[in-house]
Amino acid sequence: MQKIIFYTTFGCHLCEKVEQMFSQFFYENNNQINFEVDVFDIIDDEKIMQQYRTEIPVLKNKNTNQELHWPFDYTTFKNWLPD
Repeated sequence: MQKIIFYTTFGCHLCEKVEQMFSQFFYENNNQINFEVDVFDIIDDEKIMQQYRTEIPVLKNKNTNQELHWPFDYTTFKNWLPD
């Protein structure tokens, strides 16, 4: 199973939009998905915070190392997720 890391932090309104995208995607797919999502608060790691602090929300496929950086719309989000 593939793993998606969702880089976020508390109070990030753009991150809340991505949370809504995940909710919509899960609903549309009846929670039948072939990946898991790890939510990672960038404040928990100084190196990651330096790397992503001006770019969150960021999604990273742990298996392929592909990243999706904001801004993106729901269609781009869906197409980026693993099949």
